[in-house]
Amino acid sequence: MTVITVDGAPDVLLVEFELARLDLAAATAAQRRKDTPTARSEVADCRARIDKILDGWNAGLRIPL
Repeated sequence: MTVITVDGAPDVLLVEFELARLDLAAATAAQRRKDTPTARSEVADCRARIDKILDGWNAGLRIPL
């Protein structure tokens, strides 16, 4: 688990968001190729990860990633 402090939060969250966005794009493309429960789960996991990152951004405080 990574703990982010206020000092480095914006930079780290932007990097985390970019990585999550790329993972979501890949998961969505995989789901378009073959729509399976596993593919849907991957997309849902990526979206949940992005939600957590955005919650951290909105909180602006220490958050575990």
